[in-house]
Amino acid sequence: MSRVLIVGKGPPDRGGIPTFIATLHRSPLARDHVITFLNVPHHDVPEGGAATIANVRRTLADALAVYRAARDQDIVHVRSALAPTVTVVRAAVLSVAARLAGSAVVVHAHGDNIETWLSGRFRRNLLRLCILPAGRVVAVWTAGEQMLRATLGPDKVRLVDIGVHVADFTPTGTPHNPPRVLYVGLLTPRKGVLDLLAASRAVQERGVSHELWLVGGTPDEGPQAEAAVRSAARDDHVRLVGSRPPEEMAGTYGEGDVFCLPSWWEAMPLSVLEAMASGLPVVATDVGDVSRAVQDGRTGFVVPAHSSDALAAALEKLLRDDDLRVSMGRAGRARAESLFCSTATAHAIAAVYAELLEDHR
Repeated sequence: MSRVLIVGKGPPDRGGIPTFIATLHRSPLARDHVITFLNVPHHDVPEGGAATIANVRRTLADALAVYRAARDQDIVHVRSALAPTVTVVRAAVLSVAARLAGSAVVVHAHGDNIETWLSGRFRRNLLRLCILPAGRVVAVWTAGEQMLRATLGPDKVRLVDIGVHVADFTPTGTPHNPPRVLYVGLLTPRKGVLDLLAASRAVQERGVSHELWLVGGTPDEGPQAEAAVRSAARDDHVRLVGSRPPEEMAGTYGEGDVFCLPSWWEAMPLSVLEAMASGLPVVATDVGDVSRAVQDGRTGFVVPAHSSDALAAALEKLLRDDDLRVSMGRAGRARAESLFCSTATAHAIAAVYAELLEDHR
């Protein structure tokens, strides 16, 4: 059995990365590999992507922790957004520390803005340099895979779909009155939350009564982004739920009737897959691989980003039609079971590990 050190953000951080890491621990991957987790969460005010003294200190401290923990490991698996520049350099520093300790390295790119960031020759060259210590790079969405392959070469990049433990999510089948729209994610304008608030307000004004629950907390870019959302979320039908621990998320999805993720950019959003597994119809923007997960008109609706009008139209259709919500939710659950389960993800990552170990001999 090979020994694997997974490096990433865990509790108290919340979101897709900590949840995905926990999923790997419970997957078949943990039966065939000895997995250790090195938690490198944010402890101070979030400054994601900023070149600050605090981030430099944190990166150096985390690199030392990686070096110490990696000395008896075969593989170090680094989770990184790989954009913007500060994040790329951080991934490089952690990868170098792992290689100095004698481990093979895979960098797992979960970021949702690589295509935009890799827009110039300097950044592409910087990424090539920073990724040199890594034997493989894993992308979680097709556009990211294509961009990374074009920059790093096809031999180094693999696409691995995010998977969920579908059995953890049980559709309730009990509608709420009025119906409830659920958003799960960071409270920041880049997640389209202001667009969702405007759409919800428009639907409410058309006489379609509903509740809007916003589940999430402070984003990586800091509290100012969250403050912008909180300032706009003042309608009586809007509820700011706050963050919830991972063990409560299955129940949280059960409290909704429709799920909405109106992001301006994404990779393959875990929240969409969890909502589908929970039997919720999904309204989401056409970013990243959302349209590969959500079948427009069958498991939900896929609408253009930055369009509160399109969001409002899709939400209104579902909020007015109980039967449509049920049928789309069932179809989404079946799609999650067949295409986006954690077992398939575990097998794909195990294949990447096998390649790494073969190259590292």
